[in-house]
Amino acid sequence: MTLDNVESPVSRNAATGAGRILRDSPSSHTADEYQTSFAIAQRWRAQHVAPTESCFKHVLDCSRQFDQSVATYRLKRMKSIIGKIRRPKSHFKLGELDDIGGCRLIVKTNDDVSRAAEYLQSTLSLKNHGQAQKDYISSPARSGYRSRHLLTNIPTDYGNYHVEIQIRTKLQHYWATAIEATDEIYGTNYKSGGADTHLSAVDNDGIRFFTIVSSLFALEERSPQIPGFTGDRDSLIGQLNELDCASQLLKDLRATTDSVFEIHTKLTECPELFLLKFSRANQYLDIDSFQQDHLKDALIQYDKLENEIKLDSSQQILSSTDADTSYDNVVLVYAQNPKQLDIAYPNYSANVNQFVEIVSHYLD
Repeated sequence: MTLDNVESPVSRNAATGAGRILRDSPSSHTADEYQTSFAIAQRWRAQHVAPTESCFKHVLDCSRQFDQSVATYRLKRMKSIIGKIRRPKSHFKLGELDDIGGCRLIVKTNDDVSRAAEYLQSTLSLKNHGQAQKDYISSPARSGYRSRHLLTNIPTDYGNYHVEIQIRTKLQHYWATAIEATDEIYGTNYKSGGADTHLSAVDNDGIRFFTIVSSLFALEERSPQIPGFTGDRDSLIGQLNELDCASQLLKDLRATTDSVFEIHTKLTECPELFLLKFSRANQYLDIDSFQQDHLKDALIQYDKLENEIKLDSSQQILSSTDADTSYDNVVLVYAQNPKQLDIAYPNYSANVNQFVEIVSHYLD
């Protein structure tokens, strides 16, 4: 859905009001109320298309200045949006979510992260002072998460919208991808760093595993370590080897990537833009490619794929396409050559394999 499909823009207050209904159980409202609120939420999401595309063009320009960098574009999926505002003990409001539109830039070093952030700050307007950026590299999160975030303020004909840019190194990206994959495997929330106070001993060890690994990665990058997990390489590796869950975690992560196969269609002679489409049900990754000057065509294809959704009779989100053709994850990627695509794969396979290989050396 694009803005052309709606009669008038949805205000932030209207979006927040719809979000309050979607946050409740479907049984708390009539089917019409729920369907109307879902439609408003879709329209609000659609209003982030143009500003996110505009932001992505700046990120593309930045990416071309860094050898082996990869830039990605995505809109938060409706299922993820509703999942976030329904998160227990949270107070997220639909009209105030700053990560509906997102771009990511993956570079080689922390110095590259800093240089890229400086460039993007010079070419884009940021959100109000104090909220414009978060440097989780200089000040890592307790969960182990490390990245640099810029929150841009993108003007459009129908208002200003916030688009988040994440800038990170490959090591930081491998870690973030692996912890997301782990949460999918076990149905946990390690990514939050233990925000759930009712964690089992096994889950606490799992969180500790990822925090120690993040501190080891920080050591390799000569950057600040995770609070509470500072120390030299040998002491951290010793702590990692003491965790009973370490070997099983790596084994389970490796197993998730074994059954995925790829199909490639519509490959251009000199591709730079790639549309990656992952189907979890069928365990395949489909890739379309576009030349750099066909960005508009790539964005149109992305938009079509991202908007094939509806609600079923019990107000659950479904794809509006058949199971054989629906995708669980879609991402648009700029890479200077196809070999760099691995780092942006939405099915986690290549990144998880890299993570497993690096951490396995710690456990030898």
